[in-house]
Amino acid sequence: MTVTTDRPPPQALTGALTRRWLMPTGAVVLAAALTWIVVFSSLLGVGSVDVTGTRTLSAEQIRQAAAIKPGTPLIRLDTSAVQRRVEALPEVRSATVTTSYPSTVGITIIERIAVGYRSAGGVVTLLDAGGVAFRTASTAPRGLPELSAADVALGPAAAAVAGSLSAAVASQVRTVTAGSSESITLTLRDGRTVLWGGTDRNADKAKLLPALLGQPGRYFDVSDPDTVISR
Repeated sequence: MTVTTDRPPPQALTGALTRRWLMPTGAVVLAAALTWIVVFSSLLGVGSVDVTGTRTLSAEQIRQAAAIKPGTPLIRLDTSAVQRRVEALPEVRSATVTTSYPSTVGITIIERIAVGYRSAGGVVTLLDAGGVAFRTASTAPRGLPELSAADVALGPAAAAVAGSLSAAVASQVRTVTAGSSESITLTLRDGRTVLWGGTDRNADKAKLLPALLGQPGRYFDVSDPDTVISR
């Protein structure tokens, strides 16, 4: 009696087993290759650093501060560390760092803008609206008021008031003086004075000044912008 089976020949079994072994092995090799390309090689590494937002600084100064090594794989780039290095520049208020494949790093900065200055010992220091000193100058800048405070803690209040002024009004102000947190005074270049009061409602007070300064009077009280006093 002849018995027949459907069992494949030995060589067919060997080929099937080989294919089954090669399929996962090939996937592992491919995954390893992709991992190496993305994580370790320079194929997807830093090729260019694009800088935007500069005003007084140069793009090259930002790149130098960023200190990004060319070829660094984008996936391994510590963008937070780059941001901290760029923001360590006194002139930089904030920085945003992004990556774009295959090889670009973008750095967008916002520079500090001077709203006034402080003068001491023959040194002129520029300050932004937060009261941060970020640059020195040889002479007092035109169009900006001098900021004065009874103590260091009041410096930011004087700077906040100066920062709320329009450029046209700021150019008329000689000094912004913070005698206390509720007694900030503007002295104009023509000798007139404005009692500003505290830093509450800065925007409302600033809106009043352009029209108010066009009126007769040597003294203006805008500490309560709902009840303006002039005389």
